[in-house]
Amino acid sequence: MTARLITEVALIGLRRMWHAKLELLLVFVVPVVFFTIFAMIFTGGVGSGRTTKIKLAVENLDRGAVGEQLTERLAASDAVRIVDGLEGADDPLDRARDAVLHGQAAVSLVVPEGWTASLEAGAPERLFLLYDSSDQVAPKVMTALVQETIGAILTDRAAERAETLAAQGVRAPTPPPLPAVDAIDLLAEGKANPTVAMYAAGIAVMFLLFSATGAAGSLLEEEETQTLERLLASRLTMSHVLAGKWLQLTLVGAVQVSVMFAWAQIAFGLDVLRRLDGFLIMTVTTAAAAAALALLLAAACRTRAQLNAVSVILVLTMSALGGSMIPRYLMSESMQQYGRVTFNAWAIDGYTKLFWRDQPTVELWPELAVMAGSAVVMLVVARGLATRWESA
Repeated sequence: MTARLITEVALIGLRRMWHAKLELLLVFVVPVVFFTIFAMIFTGGVGSGRTTKIKLAVENLDRGAVGEQLTERLAASDAVRIVDGLEGADDPLDRARDAVLHGQAAVSLVVPEGWTASLEAGAPERLFLLYDSSDQVAPKVMTALVQETIGAILTDRAAERAETLAAQGVRAPTPPPLPAVDAIDLLAEGKANPTVAMYAAGIAVMFLLFSATGAAGSLLEEEETQTLERLLASRLTMSHVLAGKWLQLTLVGAVQVSVMFAWAQIAFGLDVLRRLDGFLIMTVTTAAAAAALALLLAAACRTRAQLNAVSVILVLTMSALGGSMIPRYLMSESMQQYGRVTFNAWAIDGYTKLFWRDQPTVELWPELAVMAGSAVVMLVVARGLATRWESA
């Protein structure tokens, strides 16, 4: 008897679950989707036994044979993608520096003038690797790769010379010493915690999306309690309701992100006040875009439960692809491009420009334009979907 009752309870639960399609989606489909996303990230990056190609800028001031061979072999490496067409200062050293500071390259290699001659003279000059330590993989890989490539070049040249001298009956001289490679971090100097800005931005944007979609669910609750019907029976229109909700969500979201960054300043030394103007513009725009997305989801869904399920799936997917969970430099180039469809990536890039790269506020225009444009489009679509409440 007891076993039969327990079985009946279990069967009732299974039947309820079968008819709750969103629950089935969360239990069986979402885990597979996220497994696929993370598998794609790591099978194209650090977990695949190979690294994502490193964007390398090369300023070769040496016109000797070894300098030319070094550039050619690095360009042919599977681990490197040479960045061409560098713009900026006329001075090669300034160009190499600007390529890293403006995010065109993860690392810049500077081969000094007369480097080949210094190798042959037995007093090799130093090479310089300029890098951005927000990418914690690229400088280490490039330092090892440059040293390995130089060693291979010198070994090949020594072997060729030894063969030539042996044919002449002359003993080969001692191979020249390997040159030192100076790795210079252009961006971490003077910063209490070099990567805190990226982590603060990633986490803040992810939770901003969760809180905005949760708060936007009040529209569905007001529909269920007929509060929305009474509001629309007054002088308010649906446009007024959506605009008011959007303004509320934007203000709350901006304060939420500000609290996160205020704590980052207090606890980790992130200097928010120094870039307060850019921070406020970036934060308000990000919050506005998140609020627009939340209202779009609320207008598209029929119930609060449906909104909760859809928002969890969407926010987690955007956060995984956009860099809130995993730094995008660990992803393959194709996965990094997929991440650009999320405004997580655009927001993180904007905050990184401010607090990590120290770029002027005017340089935020691409990120601001994308998020502001997205907010407008999503609000227009949400207004179109909201006509169902007016007709009801």
